[in-house]
Amino acid sequence: MARLREFDYEETLSKAGRQFWAYGYQATSIQDITSITGVKPGSLYKAFGDKKGLFLKCIEHYMKHSSLKAVLVEDFDAPLKESFSKLFNLIVESCADDERISGCLVTNSAYELASVDKDIFGELMKYLKQMQQTVRCRLLLAQEAGELGDKHDVDSLTAYYMTLIQGLLVSSRVSKDQTGMRQAIQIGLDLLD
Repeated sequence: MARLREFDYEETLSKAGRQFWAYGYQATSIQDITSITGVKPGSLYKAFGDKKGLFLKCIEHYMKHSSLKAVLVEDFDAPLKESFSKLFNLIVESCADDERISGCLVTNSAYELASVDKDIFGELMKYLKQMQQTVRCRLLLAQEAGELGDKHDVDSLTAYYMTLIQGLLVSSRVSKDQTGMRQAIQIGLDLLD
């Protein structure tokens, strides 16, 4: 008879994911994860295989629950400008917010692991592609609904907004220049008029 899990799977992924998000994959040890989650190493290995397996499950959990993609999907019925404004402000507010870590777990990790672990990097790029597809889909829907004119084609706008989002994420983590970030956001929102 199989034993029941001795820990809350979702809570463990959430706490471990926050650890990876705050400190990075390489600087986070299994001991760090056991300290923050209270789950014994043997239980972690049994449930996730190894640190890499745990990290990939944390990424998957993050994308479903905490990522900017999740925020956009949650707001799909809101007007485009309102939806993007909420997304951008969430990034700016993360500069001084204890609740949300600045940057993005996927973006931070992709930068960290690009030349370190090609397998993980490949998985992270799939998630960044999902985010890009979500932005593109949101722009297409807005165009079809008449919220967005056809002054710019959707592919160019998608590239622009993905670059803006990535730039804001890096700024929120590195310079934390909220004034500069808000100026960049205003230009991005003005394009939607």
